[in-house]
Amino acid sequence: MDDIEEGPCPDHEKPKGPQVDLSGFKSFCPEIFDTTSCWPATPPNTTVYISCPTISMIGPIDENAQAHRFCGPNGIWGTFIYDDCSPNVGGTADPVAWENLEFYQKVIRGAKIMELIGITTSFIAVLTALYIFHSFRSLRCHRTRIHQHLFLAFFIRLALDVIFMANRFKSKTSGSLEPTGLEKIEPLCKTMELSREYARLCTFAWMFIEGVYLNSLLSTAVFRKPNFLWYYLVGWASALPFVLAFLIAMQVTMSDKGCWPLYTHTAYYFAFIEAPRNIFLVMNLFLLLNIIRVLVTKLRESQTSETKQVRKAIKATIVLLPLLGIANLVWVMPVPDDYSTKFYYAVYHYVALFLDAYQGFFLALLYCFLNFDVRATVKRKWQSWQNARNPYRAHGSVVTTTTDVRMSSLENNDSEWCTR
Repeated sequence: MDDIEEGPCPDHEKPKGPQVDLSGFKSFCPEIFDTTSCWPATPPNTTVYISCPTISMIGPIDENAQAHRFCGPNGIWGTFIYDDCSPNVGGTADPVAWENLEFYQKVIRGAKIMELIGITTSFIAVLTALYIFHSFRSLRCHRTRIHQHLFLAFFIRLALDVIFMANRFKSKTSGSLEPTGLEKIEPLCKTMELSREYARLCTFAWMFIEGVYLNSLLSTAVFRKPNFLWYYLVGWASALPFVLAFLIAMQVTMSDKGCWPLYTHTAYYFAFIEAPRNIFLVMNLFLLLNIIRVLVTKLRESQTSETKQVRKAIKATIVLLPLLGIANLVWVMPVPDDYSTKFYYAVYHYVALFLDAYQGFFLALLYCFLNFDVRATVKRKWQSWQNARNPYRAHGSVVTTTTDVRMSSLENNDSEWCTR
């Protein structure tokens, strides 16, 4: 089985006893933690044996057996082997237990690949949406102004995610016992971790503002100019006290442990990062229910059949779910344990990582790429560029085609659609 999300060994997992002298080797396999066991630094072309871990998901463990792993000639770890750890039943290892372990590892590996693709796709989509909203003056208004701040928060978070993924890949392929990449500069590593959590919290704050703004458009008879000062305070400043409190707590309790290994499992992370994030989600949920209530009321007042009303309400709900971040509430699902089925284990990991990784892409798709006015503006710009490069079109000639007449009319009314 391939290694999954390997990283530095936590202090309590580090191997005890004398260490192997590796000074005479140009490359060697570094000390590494495979989420189950800590493998010590090992010379190349060497198989290392360690005591079997207690892995509840794969069934009972033979305490007298050993797991092994091969260090390749270039100082790169090979596959870790736990096959000998299961008690022999009739001379062979329990096939059901190890089949389950292989399934769990495949699920995690597939989910991580999907997450990598999703983060990259979201990063490109959000960057493109930011460019479009910033480049076209006719698209600048109150609602797109909020969109841009939401996309900016997502861009910062996704950029840091990409950097950390590249750093993790470099650490895996490194042949050094010393910290590599970001871990070499502890203050920089911690600053980037804090920045990522800050940006992630800001994305939820700006999604909440999207919900507030949309609710005000539907519920208020007379639209007023939004107070962007309050929007900025909620969107960018509300996250600062929680992040600073988290920083102080982590420095007090884990200042001597490098770049805060496994900090997402600490109580401080749930208190200062997860709790505010979920509060924004719950408030958005109430806003969503009110928005749906207003939509249903308006649809009932319209002269349409009941079937069309239900269809429109369902379509609006599906669109609003990813926009307001409600889909992130999937994290309240119980974490799979020893009694969970394979189906639930796979659904939990794929659904949770999919919604988190692709959220930026869906936001850019619904707020920008599928928006009629955005597409019309981009199309008009594209046609103007083509006309300018057309050698058969005389400079300053009169518009003659129906399409040109329509586009010319839209150019004179660019700002009409963006009054709100």
